[in-house]
Amino acid sequence: MQSFWRIAPALLAFAFCAPAQAKIVSSTDVSYFTVDGSTPAEIYHNILDRGPRVSGERALASISTLATQDGGLTEANGTCKVTDYVINLDFKIQRPRIANEQVLPDNERALWQELNGFIATHEDQHKAVWLGCARELEQKIDALRAPSCGEVITAGEALWQEMLSACDKTQRSFDAEQSRTLMKQPFMLRALKVAK
Repeated sequence: MQSFWRIAPALLAFAFCAPAQAKIVSSTDVSYFTVDGSTPAEIYHNILDRGPRVSGERALASISTLATQDGGLTEANGTCKVTDYVINLDFKIQRPRIANEQVLPDNERALWQELNGFIATHEDQHKAVWLGCARELEQKIDALRAPSCGEVITAGEALWQEMLSACDKTQRSFDAEQSRTLMKQPFMLRALKVAK
């Protein structure tokens, strides 16, 4: 597996009136692609053939994140600040599903289920990283003040870009570490041993 995830473009928007019900809002859409095979090696190769491409490379699964922000601006007594600030994180996850798990012997089916659990935990950690990044940004935006709203927008955009860059770096580092762990999963060891 080369990579688990990709980041979608993130958008910046400040409006002068944008009420919000929550500070950080997230949604998750999980879709599955079906793979065939009656052995770990066949299933693994089928996943690579049918699975998502991440940065042009084949992957076992993927998570993409569309991050957007919105908020209002209030100016009073010579100070402008952001109000009703909302960060939206929309996660789209693609995961493999075997057409018929019953073709696998019990022990290999258990290994497959263990691998699926690893992938789900991995995806949840990516989401947790994004939510942590969003919480940190939310605090900085809430504290942001400037003499003009133009300055607030410029500073807010700079904070947004810094967050995206830092979060991207954390996500990529996590993926590199997890790729090594993935290859030690019993299902993967079985699949690659047979494939040699």
